[in-house]
Amino acid sequence: MCGRFTLTVQQLGDIVELLGAEIDPPLADRYSARYNIAPGDQHWILRSKAGRREIVAANWGLVNHWSKDRSAAFRQINARAETLSVRPAYREAFRSRRCVLPADGFYEWRGPKGAREPLWFHRSDGGLMLFAGLYEGWIDPTTGEVSDTFTIITTEANEVVKPIHDRMPAIIAAEAIDDWVAGDAPERLLAAPPVTGLAVRPASPRVNDANNDDPNCLSADDPLAHTQLSLFS
Repeated sequence: MCGRFTLTVQQLGDIVELLGAEIDPPLADRYSARYNIAPGDQHWILRSKAGRREIVAANWGLVNHWSKDRSAAFRQINARAETLSVRPAYREAFRSRRCVLPADGFYEWRGPKGAREPLWFHRSDGGLMLFAGLYEGWIDPTTGEVSDTFTIITTEANEVVKPIHDRMPAIIAAEAIDDWVAGDAPERLLAAPPVTGLAVRPASPRVNDANNDDPNCLSADDPLAHTQLSLFS
């Protein structure tokens, strides 16, 4: 499962340039670094449009285009890689609406109920990860408002994550972006990500409250500094 994640890069333009993508300038003005992204929040997805990479905003929690309301969103924040082609909620999007989500870490928890400790999994060099996702456009039948929604695909945990949780986000390598978002054989890209370069350390208990979204979520003595942005591959 992936229930919280981060994107602490200070400038969206750095991500847009690194990914070779396009974005509407007014949309880019809404960007801010995030330290505790939670289900229901808006985030950024990269998808293919007319052969080009574009970055758009979407809400976390997939709402199928046929849905009458948003009630399924919080049940569909994650989609298991092994069942994408057969689950009615995901199979159509898996065929034609795949995306990647820029991130630089995700949280999991350990310890007994009532004293859960958040752990932050991230690249040891502070680089960018690309989570595999699916997206759907949904029209609110009451207001007519159109919104994009997404789910994060999870896969079997690698050896770094497995002691804490048996699932983790499927991570797409930089050189495989186009194969994932527009290719004909995406299944092969959803295996457990490599162990090399993935690190973990305790985060602040402030992460437990989704209303807390600031650098202190990663603890005040966090030595990580985004001096250079690179892609997980």
